[in-house]
Order: sequence, then structure tokens, then C-alpha cells
Amino acid sequence: MMKRAWQSIVRVLFRALLRVLRVVPWRVAGAWGAAVGALGYHVAVRYRRVANANLRHAYGDALSDRERQALIKRVFQSFGRALMEFLKAPSMSPSQIKKIVKADSYARVEAVLARGKGMILLAAHFGNWELLARRAALEGYEFAVVARQSHDPEFNQITDSLRANGGYTVLPRGGSPRAILQRLRRNGIVAILPDQKSEDVFVPFFGRLAGTVAGPAVLSLKTGAGIIPMFCPRQPDGSYRVEILPEIDTTPSGDTDADIHRIMADITHVIEEMVRRYPDQWLWLHDRWRVPPPAGLDPATGRPAAPDTRYEASSAARGD
Repeated sequence: MMKRAWQSIVRVLFRALLRVLRVVPWRVAGAWGAAVGALGYHVAVRYRRVANANLRHAYGDALSDRERQALIKRVFQSFGRALMEFLKAPSMSPSQIKKIVKADSYARVEAVLARGKGMILLAAHFGNWELLARRAALEGYEFAVVARQSHDPEFNQITDSLRANGGYTVLPRGGSPRAILQRLRRNGIVAILPDQKSEDVFVPFFGRLAGTVAGPAVLSLKTGAGIIPMFCPRQPDGSYRVEILPEIDTTPSGDTDADIHRIMADITHVIEEMVRRYPDQWLWLHDRWRVPPPAGLDPATGRPAAPDTRYEASSAARGD
């Protein structure tokens, strides 16, 4: 009963916020988001601790305690800004969105789609990933995003409608893969954000094995869809720029397990490089390394460690 009442209150407040954001300027919405994020930095102690542990591992002594805390605060502000901008975007015209979110060329996307097997848009919880999807949809692509759903169906309807307003739809994470396969086979685009914890494969991320979803690699190998990394980092003037990187090599070798691991390692490396460029724009609040790797993996690669054959070799030499 209390849970349903709380969900109802959240929905009412959320709808009220949406109405207010329709009439305030874009920069004001972003400033509100940054202020909410700054408040979250002081209130959300658990997430602050997770971010601190993540950054301590990733950067070690390269950051002082003061520098690390300042970075964490900027991460909170970046996330708050991205959230408010996501809520504000439906009230913006396509021309306004194009002015705010700049993109030079979609030639790499066109080259992949020309093969007729669909495309997996590789993104991350970085910059403003929702604006990335909205901006790409303005180019006329058939577009869907694989996203985690909340436990409140009515809240999901609200957020799904905001995304539909932007020209793209939501495929629930963990749902049936049939909808994803159908879109790819229609030469559509499916966006996947594989930068959160999973138990599928373990690949290096900032020098430590991280459990990573294998979906992009599995789908590409199954359908022939190309994988294009795309990110939407915030620029110093508050605008965004879509960065479309070279296609990930998904050429099969005949060893499916090795191919999946290699592809996901390459994908994770691309995400890491982007995070290193803009460290305050990735969601360090997520416990990325929470899932421990199983025993027997090479800590440098995540592949099964080669057996130590030194004893067998010396025994054979002795005739044991």
C-alpha cells in the first residue's frame, strides 16, 4: 500500500515538473538539473561512496582526495543536467534540437545500413545518451533503444512516451530478443548501452575485469549487423556534439566464444577511451565492478588462463 502511494506521489510530481519544463528556457532546465545533481551529491551518500571507490581504482594516486570528490560532484551535476534536458527535449522543435546537438556526418551509419543487415548503435551512460537517440532519430532512421524499465508500469508509460516523442521506441532490457532481431532484419537501428554490470563475459575496463553484457556481440554475429559506437559529449558552451566512431570489427573467426569476448573487449575499450576524455560525463555512480570474475580467468584479458605446463614439461624431461 505504502509503495503504491509513494509511486503515485512520484508520478504526480514528475508530471508537474514536465509541465513546468515546457515553458522554461533550455539553459534554465540544464541549470536546474546541475543544481539537483549538486544536491544529490550531498544526499546520496551510498552512490557517492560507489563513485569514490570506482575512481580510486581507475585513477589510483593520480587524483587526490579533493580532486576525486570534485570530480564526483561534477558527475552528479552532469547526470542531473542530462535528466532535466531529457525531460525538456519534448517541448523543443527539431531545428532547436539540431542547433543544440550538433552532428557533422552520418556517413559511417549509412555505410553500415547500405549492407541491409541493420545496425547496432553502441552507446553508454555518458554525456546525454537520450539526446543522442533523439538527434539520430531526426535523420529519419528506424530506431529503438534497449533500456531498463522501472518496477512502476505507469511510470514506464510516461518515460516511453517521452522517447516516442523523440522518434524512437523502447525495447525492455531482458525482454524477448525477437523484437530486436526483427528490427535488425528490417535494416533498422537498435541502440544498446553495454556499460553496466553483467555476468555474460569479463573484459578489462580501467585495468580491472568487469562483468559485461554480451548482447551486442551475440546479435552482430547472429545477424551480420554492424556495430557503430556513438557518443554525445557535452561541450564547454553547453551544447552537445555527436561523435560517430569507426565500426567495430565483428569478423567471425570460427570460434564463437572467442569472437564474443574479443568484440566485447573492443567495445569496452572504446567506452573507456571516451570516459578518459570526459571523466565527469560517465555514470561513475554505477557499481560497475560489483560482479566478481570467476576463478581461472587471466586477470589481464578475461580469457581462461593458460594451464601451467612447466611441471609437466620438466617431468617429461626426467621421464617421471
